Amino acid sequence: MAAKAIADESGSIDDGSDGDPCPICLGPMLQKSYLDTCFHKFCFSCIKQWIKVVSSKVSKQLSSVKCPLCKTDNFYIIHDYDGCSFERYYINRNITDGFVLTKEQRYRLQCYYTESGFMSDVFDVPRFWKLHKFLQPNRWLEAWLRRELQALMQEEDVHIVLHHFIGVMDSFCKRIELRRKQETRSAETNQEQFKAVISEAARPFLMARTDRFVDEIELFLASGLTLEAYDAIYKQRLVRNIRREMGTANEEREEEEGEEQENIRTRVTPFLFIFEEDSD
Repeated sequence: MAAKAIADESGSIDDGSDGDPCPICLGPMLQKSYLDTCFHKFCFSCIKQWIKVVSSKVSKQLSSVKCPLCKTDNFYIIHDYDGCSFERYYINRNITDGFVLTKEQRYRLQCYYTESGFMSDVFDVPRFWKLHKFLQPNRWLEAWLRRELQALMQEEDVHIVLHHFIGVMDSFCKRIELRRKQETRSAETNQEQFKAVISEAARPFLMARTDRFVDEIELFLASGLTLEAYDAIYKQRLVRNIRREMGTANEEREEEEGEEQENIRTRVTPFLFIFEEDSD
């Protein structure tokens, strides 16, 4: 949502040599940056200096500052936006160091290290696409996405990225709804396009975990469950999967030990025969 808003407002990536001047220095906008809540834009160096001046006038370190234009509280500056990703400069640099994953977030992070597809037989994903259930609103999606992003990015403030994803998904569903009235599209086509759109939106933030993240979104949507019910089923299958893997590993180890014992007997037997022949 935020990244899209910046893109729509900016039109194109430039050096700020044209357009509105910086409200602080009144000169050309150099290294255009935005405050995270109100999205008012300034030169990056100007807004940083303004924050420094404001912070010097108070006794304790600030966690947020008010925008010089609208007085809205903001926690960081968005800068170096290239159309896909951006950097964040926090008002209080200690904020990013203070976030600790909750038990549920740690559990979800561990899920991304398991083999993809072990839940495919639990929820009927093909039916989800065939019946166009992806067009139905999901009241638990935003909360689920927030938890996943916090776990994967290991940051508490994922507001911008979260609403960016929500905006992308809403836009996709509206396009599909419109096309349904004009042409017949297969469930597989809708599924492929959905994954492609979400992958493109997620990759700048999640990088190597993007593909698995997209699979997890699809799985959660296809389940139609609340967070609590979904987690209960996921954990149950995860425990069963771990036990099965441990059982397989034990069987393989027993097989290897059996083969090793057989090899030892095979190597020892000829020497016994030789010893018996020599004794005669």
